Amino acid sequence: MEENLGRRIYTEPDIHCSAYTLKVVRANPNHETGVTITAILRPIRNYPIVAFTILACLFGWVSFIAYAFGAAIKPDGMPLGPIVAAFIVAACLGRTEFKEWGRRLITFRTGIGWYALAFVAPIVIITIVALTNYALGATLPSASQLAIWTELPGLFVFFLIFVGIGEEAGWTAFAAPLLLRRNTFIKAWLILSAIRVLWHVPLMMSGDLPWVLGVGGNIAFQFLVLWLFQRADQRWFLAAIWHAVLNTSGGKFFFQLVQGNDEARLALLMTAGYVIAAIAVFLFDRRGLEPIKEVNQRDR
Repeated sequence: MEENLGRRIYTEPDIHCSAYTLKVVRANPNHETGVTITAILRPIRNYPIVAFTILACLFGWVSFIAYAFGAAIKPDGMPLGPIVAAFIVAACLGRTEFKEWGRRLITFRTGIGWYALAFVAPIVIITIVALTNYALGATLPSASQLAIWTELPGLFVFFLIFVGIGEEAGWTAFAAPLLLRRNTFIKAWLILSAIRVLWHVPLMMSGDLPWVLGVGGNIAFQFLVLWLFQRADQRWFLAAIWHAVLNTSGGKFFFQLVQGNDEARLALLMTAGYVIAAIAVFLFDRRGLEPIKEVNQRDR
């Protein structure tokens, strides 16, 4: 066989004579492309969570990577990384999975009480934690420090769009259902916790996020939002609201009122607060940890 200008030339023996007959077959230019695409899609389809994690970290760490290569920028996390990663992996999984993810993103209907819980719970936790910190000797904030509360509504909208939606559309709307489809709640929680902590490692290494909060706080937070996701008919937007309220009331308010040892103690207390809340849910609401049979059957 020879190849010449996009043609494959085969020599075949002619049964009527001893000579060889030339047979020219035009090669299919799309064949090799199809093989290449299949080779790329196969590992993504076989290991979607691994692919999602790699892409989410790659996009989320882009400024840290650029800084490591000498870019004159202040590195920070890119919260839209998880949603971009989810978009790519869901598209690679096929039309059915992509449409299912899209359907989940625009499904918000559930009990109003769950929305109230997603909004109020993080405020209650951080408020109790902050008051405990002051009771343990933290310096009380000044009037000028407290005045930053006027900025909170705008910050909440910002965090809801870029952090709540940007991250939870990946962690909760995409990865959580895939994991819960084949794993118990506890196993899915452990995997998601590992992914979430890994994604935050650059922020912890840069000092923007305390290690105790980045590891312990994220693990406990993941338990609570996954429980809420399960309990409220798998409505991912509840996790987005909780996340946005947490960053607004915690990172941009109470943590701005303290510094030094008081700030370190606040991080430790906040982690403890989320761990206690997670343990309380585990002990008193095992129903929320059970598989949702209707959802599993529909997804299959």
